[in-house]
Amino acid sequence: MNDYFSMPLLGYKIKGRTKNIIIWSTISLCLFILIIVMFSNMLSAGLPDFISDMLASVPGSVSGSSGPVETPDFKDFGVNFGLCMQLMLIVGCIYASYLGASAHTNGRGDSDVTFVFSLPVSRICAVLTSYAAQLATLFFYNVVTALVSVAVLYANNKMSYLGRVFLAVGAFFLIEIIYLSISFLLATFMNSGSQASSISAVVVTVTVLLGILGSTAKALSVLKLLSPYTYVSIFGIITGESRMYVVGIAAGILIVVVSLVISCARYDRIDLILD
Repeated sequence: MNDYFSMPLLGYKIKGRTKNIIIWSTISLCLFILIIVMFSNMLSAGLPDFISDMLASVPGSVSGSSGPVETPDFKDFGVNFGLCMQLMLIVGCIYASYLGASAHTNGRGDSDVTFVFSLPVSRICAVLTSYAAQLATLFFYNVVTALVSVAVLYANNKMSYLGRVFLAVGAFFLIEIIYLSISFLLATFMNSGSQASSISAVVVTVTVLLGILGSTAKALSVLKLLSPYTYVSIFGIITGESRMYVVGIAAGILIVVVSLVISCARYDRIDLILD
């Protein structure tokens, strides 16, 4: 077990993320409240009519529909809250991507390398333990997300959605792990945290856009395979229309495993930078 995992190193890594998770949790809390308030205001300002007109302008050859595209009932709490949660998933993916991108590059400086080499651990152990620390940090972040979501349900007297919210947060965690793993892999090929963070931000942006295109246009549905963001529908879970996305979940697990294996192999061969 000591060859693959180190509790002292895990504690050291998590401690280094304490301030980071507090800041991100606070930002996410404020964003969640802001999204809900803004969405409520936009409903009263005619958002459903605007979306209906926008979807009506999509050619039938692209949308795959011969008639007008049906829009959800935005006045329904489940639809409203589901869309807010779907938007919050983007924030979670960005944070997960940041965690993965900074896991390696921020751990090759003089102080970190000195600490790691003072412990009887291998490089593989250092990589796996660092990955576990990012998972733990991400888990704490999702606990905060769950608590805020429950508070919103309680404030709106909608505790009947509690089970759906917990399932949605579990889906959050799964999708975020995929982005964490991809960025974790990308970081092994970068020399600085800024490089890795920039590339991971591009990965999140591009994949989310591909997922949105694939979801709104049946002719482009194949694009969803390139977007972990769409592997599980948070909106569908909240509104009670979710289905088991077996292919997406299996693809996500494969991405995580492959990314971690390549990360270990790559990190075992790179030179650590001592300033």
